[in-house]
Amino acid sequence: MPEAKNPVQAVQRSLEIVDVLRDTGGARVTEVAREIGVSKGTAHCHLATLEERGYVVNESGEYKLGLRFIDLAHHAKNRIDIYDIATTEVDALAEESGEMALFTVEEDGEGICLHTAQGEEAVQTEIYVGYRNALYHTAVGKAMLAFMPAKERDQLIQDMEFEAFTPNTITDEEALRTELETIRERGIAYNHGETIQGLVGVGAPIRDQDGTIYGAISIIGPERRMDGERLETEIPEMIRQAVNIIEINITSL
Repeated sequence: MPEAKNPVQAVQRSLEIVDVLRDTGGARVTEVAREIGVSKGTAHCHLATLEERGYVVNESGEYKLGLRFIDLAHHAKNRIDIYDIATTEVDALAEESGEMALFTVEEDGEGICLHTAQGEEAVQTEIYVGYRNALYHTAVGKAMLAFMPAKERDQLIQDMEFEAFTPNTITDEEALRTELETIRERGIAYNHGETIQGLVGVGAPIRDQDGTIYGAISIIGPERRMDGERLETEIPEMIRQAVNIIEINITSL
């Protein structure tokens, strides 16, 4: 994520408070002050201002995020041109596969989940709309990395801080580049328990005729169901068909 050259401290404090309320689900002034390292008075001033603008609410002394953020999220997602068609296809993927399906885009070197859909047998995960993840250990992330312009990809890989979430996670640049080459050859990316052990993901990028990447979609399920012919052929074919429909609609945007 890019760093501001001349950050405004007051804005930073308010955003830190928003992060604290998001992470805790709600906090009192004393807790907020402790978490961001300011006095109770300073924390209260920021909270009061955010409350006045509708960004936080005060419930018996406990501050929580306000519903105004839902309005902001609505406007933020509307800048994604393919949102409606992509979510329609992701819903269809979830129904057809019975698993969890996702639509993800890349922003500032991270994968941002914009839509999830649950099939009848979908596993429950921590993934939600707005969930952020590094690109190197997810199917959607690797799908986008593999097909983005080489200069952009190289810069993102150079800036990555690899972390082993499971024993299967890629943790070095050379291994990642080798896998990305394989993804470019087959057009499909896999996550074999690299984020959560026992959970398998299959993904593919969404591109226009010029190769511009609009995002990626994936299907996620437990390895006991995501194996053999289903993993190698059936699930990838479902995803390819969905991507094809979305990409055809891109031409009319």
